[in-house]
Amino acid sequence: MSFSPVLRWFALAIVVLLSLGWKVAVSHDAYNKGLEKKEADGQRKFSEFLIRQHFAVLASETTATELGTIRATAGACQMRVIEVSYDGSDRDRIRRYASSMDTVFVVFGGRIYADQPTFLTVADFLWARFRRQLGLRAEATPVLVVIAKKSCEAERLPWSELG
Repeated sequence: MSFSPVLRWFALAIVVLLSLGWKVAVSHDAYNKGLEKKEADGQRKFSEFLIRQHFAVLASETTATELGTIRATAGACQMRVIEVSYDGSDRDRIRRYASSMDTVFVVFGGRIYADQPTFLTVADFLWARFRRQLGLRAEATPVLVVIAKKSCEAERLPWSELG
């Protein structure tokens, strides 16, 4: 029994598409589970840092409309620590959390910035993604926005410990 060349190519194309589709579906699921674990690990790490600084901590989960936020209080000092997107796309969403009584700054790589250093955060994200594609274990450096009452002097905390 001999198949025509067109039928052979058609069968080969079907096998390749099914194989690639399966790989994409499996890798996408694994990627999502990895992101959920990374987010939970990040919030735990940030919470532990704030607890070491003598803050009481309450963490909220990320939802479609809310960013994952860690609320920390120590006496009259209140602050929020929010892990934001590497590309700065969360800027407008963050503004609604801050008031004129607050100071807002970004922590990236253990350093404090008045505004998100988007060039650095995007470059770090792309470099980590490239290394993952090579099969290496690499995570992008988290980008944190800190919103705190001005009286807290939150900039004086040892944020470099998170770097």
